[in-house]
Amino acid sequence: MSVDTLKIYEILSADLPEAQAKAVAKAINEAIEVDAEKKKELLATKVDLANAKTEIITTILKWMFIFWLGQIGVISGIIFAMLKLYFK
Repeated sequence: MSVDTLKIYEILSADLPEAQAKAVAKAINEAIEVDAEKKKELLATKVDLANAKTEIITTILKWMFIFWLGQIGVISGIIFAMLKLYFK
């Protein structure tokens, strides 16, 4: 992240001695850069989003398959029970 340290220094130098103004401007610049680095760690990249998307799709397909197998089992059971009663 680019911070205009010169502009910060100019604003501070109006009220502070030169050495203090430089020190405060440098401290502000470093604090902003550290904060920006921390935020970069939290950002999701395209690769992160693609991995999450793949994981979600895989999970959904797995559960859909399990649901379909359960439905086939239930329907088959009902059909066999009806046929057993019909041919009795």
